[in-house]
Amino acid sequence: MRHIKLLTTDSLTLEYNAVEDYIAATWHGAFTSEVIKQGYEQILFFLQKERCHKLLDNHYDVQGLWVDLTDWLAYDWHPRAEQAGLQYHAAVYSQDYFSRLSTDRAIQMVRDGIANGFETAENAEGWLNSL
Repeated sequence: MRHIKLLTTDSLTLEYNAVEDYIAATWHGAFTSEVIKQGYEQILFFLQKERCHKLLDNHYDVQGLWVDLTDWLAYDWHPRAEQAGLQYHAAVYSQDYFSRLSTDRAIQMVRDGIANGFETAENAEGWLNSL
């Protein structure tokens, strides 16, 4: 089995790709700050549980501006995730302009080389698989 489903909520689906060894987080819809924080804490939990070093963070269907959380993501969550073993974070940009701005800002704030943004999940997966 290639993908192992770890978590499904109204806003987030988490799967572990056992062949390529990465966590795939797929976000859906519009969010509150609390939902986003809870989702990233779940991602962190499963990164630790699976001893996984790579994250495919798919924001393609995310809507709305969440720029108020970019500091939290870059300076609180990301250092904890890196301490837990995260080495590569591939983020797929949203179709929504404002969500895309938020994702891009967060990526720019994270230490170079750890996080990169991609137009498609296929490109993000290709980058993770090349590492």
